[in-house]
Amino acid sequence: MIPAWRGRLLLAAFGLALGLGLGEITARIILPRLPAPEGAAWIPDPECGFRLRPSPPGSLPEDHPDFINAFGFRDRNHPVAKPEGVRRILGLGDSFVYGAVPPAENFLKVCERALAANGDSLGTEMVLLGAPGYSPEHEADLLESFGLGLDPDLVVACFFVGNDVTGIPVRGRVLAGRMYYPHSPIGWLDVARKSQLFQLAEGVVYRGLKERWSGPEVAGQPGETASPGVSPLYLKILEGNLPVYLKQPGSDLEDLWSEALGHLDRIDAACDRAGVPWLLMVIPAEEQVDPVVRGQVLTGLGLAEGDHDFDGPQRRLKEWAGARSVPILDLLPVMRAAHCDTARLYLPDDTHWNRRGNAVAGAALAAELTAGVIPR
Repeated sequence: MIPAWRGRLLLAAFGLALGLGLGEITARIILPRLPAPEGAAWIPDPECGFRLRPSPPGSLPEDHPDFINAFGFRDRNHPVAKPEGVRRILGLGDSFVYGAVPPAENFLKVCERALAANGDSLGTEMVLLGAPGYSPEHEADLLESFGLGLDPDLVVACFFVGNDVTGIPVRGRVLAGRMYYPHSPIGWLDVARKSQLFQLAEGVVYRGLKERWSGPEVAGQPGETASPGVSPLYLKILEGNLPVYLKQPGSDLEDLWSEALGHLDRIDAACDRAGVPWLLMVIPAEEQVDPVVRGQVLTGLGLAEGDHDFDGPQRRLKEWAGARSVPILDLLPVMRAAHCDTARLYLPDDTHWNRRGNAVAGAALAAELTAGVIPR
């Protein structure tokens, strides 16, 4: 005879399993069919996975920081047909192209103004095609399905060393206007995320942790003072990114590199077919540029700097580009030269450039294009 306490325990376990199972079934049936609530940020896209929800007509002026154009990106509206007498450049990328600063201070807009100031004989129109969470896969999909239809004169594809390799397994999916992540490079988490109920719970927990562990605000211009300490959440983010610098990477990381470079091959092939030149712009991560932050991150994660090669990703990308005669702009030496202890280039506790970082990157891109990459 089963003791009463064991019977109650088994009954409770059965009830919990049944409740979770029913919850999972309900989530799988209802979530994909729920309409996005008013004001939801995301919309699914059959070609490139997802885009941002365009701002309703007349709801915001085009220069508003939250304005999303008809293409589904954080930029002013552009006609599909290229205007006469305009040189059109596509800026392809992830959240760096989306920008963590007001759109006017985005590095691509800084570049656009610099080209005009340098006597650009044709009007240069920068078209921003970037969204948070994009990977080289999304960018190749977007270029093939949509971007080249805008008749560009040049494509600038931005590759972020921080997570454009290690972040490939974390592919986002839009359900009811919210982003979910059904994949992970961590084995047990990848399995757990197959549950949409788990994804819902994880989103709630993440938002709570982000609010609790957000970095301290700094005085003066946001993100432009000396390096502060890093938060536990930032350490967690970089823990997943740092393997890209390992001197002895495992086979899993090599597979991710192969996949990332394969998507760059797709961009190269698509531009070649269309007769459109392109530039690979390599965006360095903060831990490559700021030695103080790098030391804090390595110490916080208990890692040895000697196990890592923080110039390695750029060398690999240069080898890839050289073998295909693809022009490449490596911003790592530019950013290192511009970095100083009292003037940051990245937002604190964030992987993105602040205003100064965007200004440095935009000036470097304009100089590169003026030097001969830009079609004349």
